Parts: sequence; C-alpha cells; structure tokens
Amino acid sequence: MGTFEKLNGQDEQQTLGMGLTTWNKPDAGDEKTSEKEPQSETEKKEYLTIDQVVDKIYNGLNLKLVLLFIVAASPTSQTAAQVYMTIFTGFIPYSEWTCVSEKCLNLLAESNYSQAFYSAKPMCTNQLVAGTDFNWTSERTSFSMDWGIYCESESKLSVVSSFFFIGAFIGLVSSTAVFDRFGRKNGAIAGNMIAAAATIAAPWFPHYEVMLAVRILQGLGMFINLTGVYCWVVEFSPSHLRSTVSPLILVTWCFGYLVIILIGYLIPYWKYIFVTTGALNVLLIIPLLVLPISPRFALVRGREEEAKNILEAFSRLCNNEICMDKIHLDYTTRVQNYFEQIKDFKKYPTFRKQTLLCVLSWFIVATLFYGFDFGWGKVSTNLYSSYLFAALGKVLAITVTIPACNWMGRKHSIILFLVCAILLFFLAMPDVLIVKGWTLEFGACLLGSMAISAAYAINYLYTSELAPTSHRGMIMSLCSSAARVGSFLGIYTSLLYDITDRRVPLVLFAGLSTIYVTAVLFLSDTTGKRIPETPYDVEVMAGNQKYQPVENGVDKMKLESA
Repeated sequence: MGTFEKLNGQDEQQTLGMGLTTWNKPDAGDEKTSEKEPQSETEKKEYLTIDQVVDKIYNGLNLKLVLLFIVAASPTSQTAAQVYMTIFTGFIPYSEWTCVSEKCLNLLAESNYSQAFYSAKPMCTNQLVAGTDFNWTSERTSFSMDWGIYCESESKLSVVSSFFFIGAFIGLVSSTAVFDRFGRKNGAIAGNMIAAAATIAAPWFPHYEVMLAVRILQGLGMFINLTGVYCWVVEFSPSHLRSTVSPLILVTWCFGYLVIILIGYLIPYWKYIFVTTGALNVLLIIPLLVLPISPRFALVRGREEEAKNILEAFSRLCNNEICMDKIHLDYTTRVQNYFEQIKDFKKYPTFRKQTLLCVLSWFIVATLFYGFDFGWGKVSTNLYSSYLFAALGKVLAITVTIPACNWMGRKHSIILFLVCAILLFFLAMPDVLIVKGWTLEFGACLLGSMAISAAYAINYLYTSELAPTSHRGMIMSLCSSAARVGSFLGIYTSLLYDITDRRVPLVLFAGLSTIYVTAVLFLSDTTGKRIPETPYDVEVMAGNQKYQPVENGVDKMKLESA
C-alpha cells in the first residue's frame, strides 16, 4: 500500500505493505491555532470545516480505501473472539461420559440402559462425581472438565465468562480521559497488547482464580481497543459514508465470532485455543502501529498543521489530492482536561440528556445481546451449529443496517428493529416443533437476536454522531462501560431457563426492548448532519436559543463565560 511516514516529526518511514500512501506530520514548531491571518488577494484561502474537507476529499470508494478501513478495523475481530472463547474452552459435555462406579452402573440399569441416561439431569440429581462415579469421554478438553466445573458448580463457568465484562468496565471507565488526551490510536494499541499478553499467558497458569484475572485483563484490553479503533475509523469517514463504514467495523467484529467458532472446532485442546487467539491479537494490531492519528483529534487539540498534513495525505489515498495550503480549517480550539469535560455535562443540558439516554440504551441492548449469545445452549442441542447460525445471523443483520440507515435514518431504523424484536419474543413463547431439531422458540429467538444485533450496530454509529469530537472518546467509553454492566448481567439470564419457566426470560427481553424504544424516541436523528465538535455545537444543532454560532477559531466555552 505505499509508505506511511511516522507522525513524530522525523524523516523515518515505515511500510504497511499494501501500497497506499504517505502520511506526514510537521515538526512541533509548525503547529498553529485556527486564527484568521491577513492575506493578499492572490493568497485567499477557502474556509472549510473538517467535515467539509473530508466530504470534499472523497470522490467515491476505491480498493485502497476499503482495504485501509478493513485493515484498521481488523483488531476489533479479536474482541468477539475473546468474549466467546469460554464457550468453546469451558464447555461441559453432559452427554459424553460413561459410568465407572457400581452406583452409576446400577442407575444405568434402572434406566434400562437408555442412551438418555447420559445427560445432565441423572448426573446432577444423583450427585455423581467425576473420576469416581463416571469419566468424561469427550475427545475435546475444557477447563471445566479439568477443574471439576459441572452440575452445582456450573455457575462458575458463567462467572468466568462474565468477568470479561468486569475488566471491560474498568478499562473503559479508566480510558475515558485517555482517548481524548492521548488519542484513539494509542489507546487501541495499548488495549490490544494487554489482552494479547493475558490470553497467551493463561495456559501456563491453569487455575480457576488465575482464569478470573485473565478474563478481567482480556475485557479491559479488548474493549479499549474496540472503542479506540471505532472512533478512529468513524472520524476518517465522510458524513454520507458513516452509515456504511460503521457496519463494516461491526461485520469485522462478527468475523471474530466466526473465527473463534472455527478455532474451537478445529483445535480440541483448550490451552491451544488460548495461545492461538492471543497470537492473532499481536498479528492484527501491526498495521495500526504505522497508521496516523485521527485528524479530528489533532484539530480539537489545536494541532492544525498536523491535521492538514494527515488530510492531504489522505486525499492522495482517495485519488483526489488537494492542497491544504489553500484551505483554512474552521474549528474551535479547546485546551481541556478530564475535569473540564465532566463539568460540561452540568453546563450543557441537551448534551447531558443525550448522553444519559445513550448510556441507558447501551446498557439495555448489551443485556439483550449477550443474554442470547450465552444462552443458545439452552434453546438448541448442537453447540457449534447453533453458534454458527447466530454468528451468520449477526453478519446478515449488521449488513442490513446499511440500506436501512440510508433509507430510514438512524433513529427510525433502531425503532423498527426493536419493534420487530419485541414481536418475535412473544412469538417464541408457544411450544411448537417445526422440524426435528428446530422449534418455534429457536427460530423466533434467532430472528429476534438478529434484530437486537442490528439495533446494537446502529447504536455505535448513532452515539458516535451524537457525541462531540471533544468528548467522543469519553462518551463512547461511558456508554460502552454501561453496556459492559448489561453484558455481565445478560450472561446470567441464561440461568433463568434452569430455575423458572422458559417464557420468563422472553418477557424480560420484550420489556427491556420496550424501554429501549422509549429512550430512542427522545433522541434527535443524526442522519445527514455534520458531527458536532464541542458540547456548544450540540446545543446549537439542537436549536437551543441560549447558544448561537460564533466566529471561527474562538473557544465557545470561553466566549459564553466572557
């Protein structure tokens, strides 16, 4: 792809290896703020916002551009792989065991040697002990078999899975200041390497307590990586392509879902699954090391010349080279810190309301999303086929969001998908066998899961467009943190199938979806609108009469307080 120069003011160059272009960064001394300067008639500059520049650069998608976005987004696939890897490394093969004790053999005789005896209920109700009353016969290994996790201790497996989201919550809360201070790219790289190190180290310390720590580090690292990469890609996208680029990132995420299913199917040893997944982390993060920072991030930090150099190089990648020397970027400088960002939630009412509604939406959709993803074993008999159908369903659902968003807009698309999900949850309640191995419950839940996946995909785009650039890293981290709480709780909803009627989880899912729809109704639609750069812009775009547009280059926070 050509050569990418490091953005450190040096002449050193590094090659990505796919033939794209060169990204230049000026020396630190060249940085300027957005102040108007006297110009001669022959040196008049065109005043454009960064949205207008990005839109001007794009003259249509090309292969180099598509490859750039795919390569940049590829590390996000490992988020899905590490979320779901405990399904395939910690499974409990309740149908694959044989009796070895007299007690077990007598119970088998009482069942008339029925093959149905080899299931969870006889094992658990009779308190059969692995290694004493029976031996596992599965050709695959899992840490659940190694550590005696089954029957009464099965909840330990849910705990191991859910600890991933504890780590994700901690990482995202702590990174709210990192993304807006050190950049989306640097945060994504750091998160990826933390998760990779923990995943590769896990097999060398095969103990339950160590696995809990590993899951925390995996979650901490991978969701920092996912949020950072997402912000980076969206901030390089023009307004008319954001509804296409955003699903592309989430389709890449789903690819990781398919990858871990394939790895789990092909590799029978749980320790090797961990090592393989960790190695993929390291491999996929390499391209991001040589890509530039987001020009929006550079601009909001007051580094105009750096942003211009990135945009100019990006125009060459898009086969539409422009000279940034003839363009004056219209933007608002902000010298801010974490506490100033927090104060803005009190200062700007529309900004505060939108953020709170987004946080609620993310909490609910993550509860629904992962409630399904860790519960397919309860509504289907084949582990690999059920998760394969679920993964393919997610790819299809996320792909459908592209025409849906372009046709109906972000807000109305989310509402449509959620209404469909509510109806499907109620449709899943009757006991109807369609064909052998397929019940109405499984079919309706599969379609309902697809609808929730589509809403989740649009939620990423919707929130990133509602959030101003100056706070986008913080807001995406806060929303994703709320989603991690929902993810943690969602895993345990699968246990409801064992202690109550199967319709109870479905009613719960329908109720949560209704609350989600209500929250979205109070948000504005962002379709076709420019991305706000500061909380002040959010108020202006919402029509708040207290806030009016101001001249280029002036800090709107300072103007209002003056």
